[in-house]
Amino acid sequence: MTGRLLSPPQGLGVVAIEPLSGPRAVSAGASQSVENFVQSFASPFGLWRLQFSFAPMSGAMFRRYRGWVTGMHGGANATRWTFFDPDMMPVAEAGGLASVDQQRAGMPWANGKPWNIAGADPWFNTGNWAVTPPLETVAASAGRDDTIVRLRNGFWGQKLDVGDYVGFAPNHFGMYTITEVFEPGTYRIWPRLRRSIVKGDFATLMPIMALRPENESAAAAARGLEVADGLAVIFVEVPDYDLRDYFTD
Repeated sequence: MTGRLLSPPQGLGVVAIEPLSGPRAVSAGASQSVENFVQSFASPFGLWRLQFSFAPMSGAMFRRYRGWVTGMHGGANATRWTFFDPDMMPVAEAGGLASVDQQRAGMPWANGKPWNIAGADPWFNTGNWAVTPPLETVAASAGRDDTIVRLRNGFWGQKLDVGDYVGFAPNHFGMYTITEVFEPGTYRIWPRLRRSIVKGDFATLMPIMALRPENESAAAAARGLEVADGLAVIFVEVPDYDLRDYFTD
């Protein structure tokens, strides 16, 4: 039996994201030659482990949240998550053409009206399209487990620096941190590529990840008298290759 990939509730408010672990090293140590040259060595590995804290909620929003948490069954199922970095490069710097007002208020649909789901709670489900940075183009192919990626300079491909997050498209689950800049457009990333990329694919500043609760006690769904407050989930990344093998429903 394979796992399912669930979507989070529309409008779920995140108030904090905390990385709980980053790259670890196996066989870390040092060796010394007879010439007294000391060489250190280590092999990075690991998965993203993140704690998401959510805004207080009640009513329909809390019902959707507890259904989402229950549906993940303590990690047997996973969820897709579009990662928005609050410290991301500004849209204008990334090549976006939207005005400041459009970035703040969003953009309406082609018919000039905001999106709405009939019968849904308007506080959570009515609004314009959010303005997002443009996609960049991959300049060179790279295989799964590679740590070097190359981007073109169409918009922001040569503007990234250490600490920026990047992902790839289409159909690529993974979030990567720039850890070294060799030259503009050529970067070292962590973690290793979860899936091969080819020249002409796209890079994004809003990566899509697959995440699962770390264990049965990783998701809180307590309800207070007034609202559900202090809700948090500890997630562990599901790599793209595992997602396709074990989360296919």
